[in-house]
Amino acid sequence: MGSFGEDLKRAREAKGVALEAIATATKITTRYLQAVEQERFDQLPGGVFRKSIVRSYARTAGLDEDAWVQRYLDISQPEETIISEEDQAWAAFAENVGRSRSRDAEAGNSRARWAGVVALLLLVIGMSWFVWGYVHNKAAAAAKSPGVSSALAAQSAATTVASY
Repeated sequence: MGSFGEDLKRAREAKGVALEAIATATKITTRYLQAVEQERFDQLPGGVFRKSIVRSYARTAGLDEDAWVQRYLDISQPEETIISEEDQAWAAFAENVGRSRSRDAEAGNSRARWAGVVALLLLVIGMSWFVWGYVHNKAAAAAKSPGVSSALAAQSAATTVASY
């Protein structure tokens, strides 16, 4: 078993996956992917991004991502993480957005459902009003036109006489 980077590169090549294909699929620059293969982790963005890059690399290459992330964690030096107040504020903001989105999604689904019910009811009411008006206008036109009603009555009488 070689080093982490050499093993990772060999595993990727054994699967027939080009480094450029991983870069295209993950939107991670080739420079960072090469840094992972060469174990130059100091050239990668800090924090959780390093682990995410290794995970995305392994997933896209068709490798066991959990195993490769664990290998990375085993060889990587824990960083002295100094998080500025501004970064802490952004992290808290991101967590709150994530939490509120799940609540908003549930509320949004309920609102969308009720909006659909109201729209359907309005459509049914509108169609009913249209049909009622159409039938009412046709009946009124038939009642005003004596020629039509007398022709209908004559036809009805002729049909009655012919049937006997």
